Amino acid sequence: MGVAHRLLVAPVVVASLWLLAGLADAQQVEVMWLGHSAFRLVSPTGKVIVIDPFLKQNPRTPSKYKDLAALGKVDLILVTHGHPDHIGDLPEHAKATGATVVANYELAYNLVALGLLDANRTIALNKGGSVLPLGAGIKVHRVPAEHSSSIDLASMKLDARSGRYANGGVAIGYVIEFENGYRIYHTGDADLFGDMALIGRMYTPDLALICIGGHFTMDPDAAAYALREMIRPKRAIPMHYGTFPAINRTPAELKSALGRTPIEVVEAKRCGSERPSRGRPPSQDPQRSASRPVRARTGTSRRLRVS
Repeated sequence: MGVAHRLLVAPVVVASLWLLAGLADAQQVEVMWLGHSAFRLVSPTGKVIVIDPFLKQNPRTPSKYKDLAALGKVDLILVTHGHPDHIGDLPEHAKATGATVVANYELAYNLVALGLLDANRTIALNKGGSVLPLGAGIKVHRVPAEHSSSIDLASMKLDARSGRYANGGVAIGYVIEFENGYRIYHTGDADLFGDMALIGRMYTPDLALICIGGHFTMDPDAAAYALREMIRPKRAIPMHYGTFPAINRTPAELKSALGRTPIEVVEAKRCGSERPSRGRPPSQDPQRSASRPVRARTGTSRRLRVS
């Protein structure tokens, strides 16, 4: 099958939480934050989705998951754009797992042309694209993101003598709709932009995975505005912070900027059996930042949306 229809990729990070824990007969959507923008999602029927696999060189990834095999089986890899801190482990992980990779049109085709991805396992999307890459039940919507995208040939260990950067198309985000109707919006790397309100109205995401680090993306103030005034999810997991000195903002700043709002900010905590602590921000305790599976429990017969 051509690249325009198929493509894959994989790694992710961890956070632990129960969403809507009081619902009877609930089905779980498990969300693991692996640091930076990497996530591992497990659907109610056990399908595994990885977003933006950057793990081996990611200082926020728990040591266990720097071994890509520790992520286990992966069915689908979603890529938001071509920067090294989002596709660093994509070729290796896609090959090892046989997962299908979804990316924007130019990025998908160029990664295949460079020999980094298998054309038969790559899906290239463009604006307005929605796909069912795992068959009926899980729908992936490609949505805009206000950012840039390129492929750093040197970082991918390719010949860069004729020019270091290849076309990475445009940056994108994703809305993933699971078998039980639960919806997760991954903003990708993004500045605040007006169409976040359209994404919020059209897809009514239950959970937003939103960048807060500043410098390259939204800072906590902009992210808070996006959440409160535009996206309006029930819960949010901050991402793309604390990985490098330039993006040293914290979830505590996001909570402060949100003020009094029904949106719950969920922080990732270190793997282990201890109860997650909401006390001090990750910048003061970096080892507690990336960790445990985040399980989102949602009802089998209800779509849980924010109006």
